[in-house]
Amino acid sequence: MLRALAISSILLAVAACGGKATPATSTTTSEHAGGEHAAGGHEHDFPAEVAAFHDKLSPLWHADPGAARTDSTCTATGELDQLAEGVQNAAAPANVDSAAWSQKVTELREALTRLGEGCLGTDHTSFDADFTAVHDAFHHLIALLPQPEHHG
Repeated sequence: MLRALAISSILLAVAACGGKATPATSTTTSEHAGGEHAAGGHEHDFPAEVAAFHDKLSPLWHADPGAARTDSTCTATGELDQLAEGVQNAAAPANVDSAAWSQKVTELREALTRLGEGCLGTDHTSFDADFTAVHDAFHHLIALLPQPEHHG
């Protein structure tokens, strides 16, 4: 059951890739290695605040696991939280239920708080779980965005 939920979440995240930008959005093109973005470069049709958060999170998430990734991510928690605050302060995107959007943004901010707390000190035993929670919360948020039409 949990595996099906995880696969479903990944499929939703992958479905969020592609499409054309509209004036209210920012199209972000990124190169990713591995994970759900293994196909290489892709575009996202995100509102500007969401794109800014994605652009900071993505290279951290896709970095090789280890001390350097942990250190870089822990150093970036303040900036990630500021970017998430920008998402929270912006209006919910058109065609997205504002209550659901607000809830998912709150969950993202809570996950970031746990990550930041886990980064304090030198014992980073909860880092992987905390960082995964941030990544998953972000994907749950973007799953609320309207899916672009694919032509082909």
